[in-house]
Amino acid sequence: MNKQQKQDRVDQLRAELAVASGIVVVGYNALTVEESTALRVALRKQSAKLRMVKNALARLSIQGTRHEGMSPLLTGSNFLAFSADPVAPAKVLVKAAKDAGEKIVIKGGVLNGKAMSASDVNALSSLPGLNELRAMFLGTLAAVPQKFVGQLAAVPRGMVTVLSARRDKLSEGAAA
Repeated sequence: MNKQQKQDRVDQLRAELAVASGIVVVGYNALTVEESTALRVALRKQSAKLRMVKNALARLSIQGTRHEGMSPLLTGSNFLAFSADPVAPAKVLVKAAKDAGEKIVIKGGVLNGKAMSASDVNALSSLPGLNELRAMFLGTLAAVPQKFVGQLAAVPRGMVTVLSARRDKLSEGAAA
């Protein structure tokens, strides 16, 4: 790779990381092509990306950005996983690390400019994702009008129940 190609790669990675609110740094050892492909596919399903980048190029890409706090994690063989939803890559990678054993190690990451340890990434993976939070919020918003309409309908429903019981009682008295 010549100097211009390296600069282009740094610029491309910097542009990709600029939209990421969270980045997870994952160390890997003796990972097969099939395993890394499966990991990429799992992350892609969550709208996250996985990049294998030389540490020097990664350091240049994050230099002067809000992600600079992850620079000490860039040693050895690493993947960078990132997404606009910081929980998505954390969930996928924590599960993959448990399944793969020693082959995948969560080193840490950065979330909105703050460095995270491996235990922070594990804690982050237990939180609901962005789409789950949106669904919970919309469910809460929809519940208020539903309950209100239910309360409005309760009075006429109660009146109909009383009138129906009265009709049944009168029809029993007329039949006897």
